[in-house]
Amino acid sequence: MENGIFLEPEVEQLLGQFELFEIFTDDANSEVEAKYRSHQIEYSGYYANPTYIVLDSADQLEVTRESFTNSGDEFAEFLGEGLQDRPAFESRLQIDGLSIVEDGKAVTVLTREQPWLHEGQVAGTYREAVVEQLGTRFFASTTFRVGEQLEEGEYIIRVRFVGGLYRGDERLRTFSLPIKLALQIEAPSPS
Repeated sequence: MENGIFLEPEVEQLLGQFELFEIFTDDANSEVEAKYRSHQIEYSGYYANPTYIVLDSADQLEVTRESFTNSGDEFAEFLGEGLQDRPAFESRLQIDGLSIVEDGKAVTVLTREQPWLHEGQVAGTYREAVVEQLGTRFFASTTFRVGEQLEEGEYIIRVRFVGGLYRGDERLRTFSLPIKLALQIEAPSPS
């Protein structure tokens, strides 16, 4: 499914609104996977692979479940059901830096140098708790330093921003915005 249905535009957009994790249970010779398989049966009642389960993030309660399907429309409908849950997360964008680990080697791309400055928060409630919410005009800024391991040239950073539109505690709409950032690195001028 990762190379098929997951790549369909509607499914990809919906998947971007979830925090995903995988547990492999189909290796009959692996003790670890045998343990996961017994948990899979205990928690879901399913032995079929793959089995998809949506949990809410607040209480880890099941919202919906589905076994394998070849239909992108059916899988998108399943994901949509998972988003009908009560608000399960507080929308937030907080970037403190970016490091990439590949082949066991970490490369620092960006490091935050200053605290975030925020303007435009207003008092509100979220799930019956008093919180700061975004007002009609909101601004946030900080400064980043480029990692020393990066050579001159252009680098592309792809991220996905997931957020929600709420009226009080009622989620009106959840959205996922893919963002592509071009980072141009130039050598410092000789002093």
